[in-house]
Amino acid sequence: MTMVAAPLYVQAQPAVSPAPRETAARAVNVMAGPAWDKARYFSFSFNVERDGKIAVSFPQQWDRVTGDYRVSGKDREGHDFDIRMNLNTRKGTASLDGKPVADPADLLKRGYGRFINDTWWLLMPLKLLDPGTKLESAGVRQDECGLSHDVVKLTFEQGIGLTPGDQYWVWINRDSGLVDRWEMLLQNSKDERPTVVFLREYGRYANLILSTLKEEDNGIKIRLADLVVSTEVPPNAFK
Repeated sequence: MTMVAAPLYVQAQPAVSPAPRETAARAVNVMAGPAWDKARYFSFSFNVERDGKIAVSFPQQWDRVTGDYRVSGKDREGHDFDIRMNLNTRKGTASLDGKPVADPADLLKRGYGRFINDTWWLLMPLKLLDPGTKLESAGVRQDECGLSHDVVKLTFEQGIGLTPGDQYWVWINRDSGLVDRWEMLLQNSKDERPTVVFLREYGRYANLILSTLKEEDNGIKIRLADLVVSTEVPPNAFK
C-alpha cells in the first residue's frame, strides 16, 4: 500500500479571522501587556544547537532604557570577542582574545547585528507592532492537533531592520493567544519553502511570557539560555 504523507497543516473550516493588527495586539497583550513597559534589563545566551550540541553561543546583556549592550562569543576564526556598546549611538569598545581593538568599527557593526538578530528570536511575537511592520491576515489554520490559529503575515517597509525582505507567517493560538509557531522565508534564503519554527518552553520572566526554545523543522534549535528579565539593572552589569 502506498502511504501518503500528511500535509504540514490543513485549512480550517471557513471562519472569520479578526483584523491582523487586532490579532497581533491580542498576542502582545497576552505575552506582555503593561509588564513590557517595566521590563528594563535582559540577560541571556543565544545558543544554536545542532545534533544535540551547542554549535555557537553568544552571551549578552541589554538595558532597554539606556541602550547599553554587551555581547561576547567566538568569531568564525575561533577568536574570542567581547563588544560593549550603546545601541543608540552605535559607539563602544571591543576586544579580541582579551586585547583591546584600536579601531572597533567592524566589531561594533557585528555587535549591532547580533542584537538585531538575537533579540528578534527572543522577543519576536512582541515585535509584531513595531514601527515599519506590515501585517496581513493569512486566514485561520488548524495544526496537527486540530487547534485553530489566526495566522498573520508579517513583512517590513523598506529600510526597516537589516533584512527587510524577510517574511513571516505567525500562528496565534485562538484559545491561548500565544504564538505556537511561525513560518519564515528569509531575504537571503535559497529555499522556496518557508522554514517552520515551533515555540517551546514558555515561561514567565518579570511577568513577560517568553519562549526560550525555538525549534526549526530542519532540526536546528535556538535556545535562549539563562534568561533573566528585570525591572532594574544589576550593579556593574556592563563593567
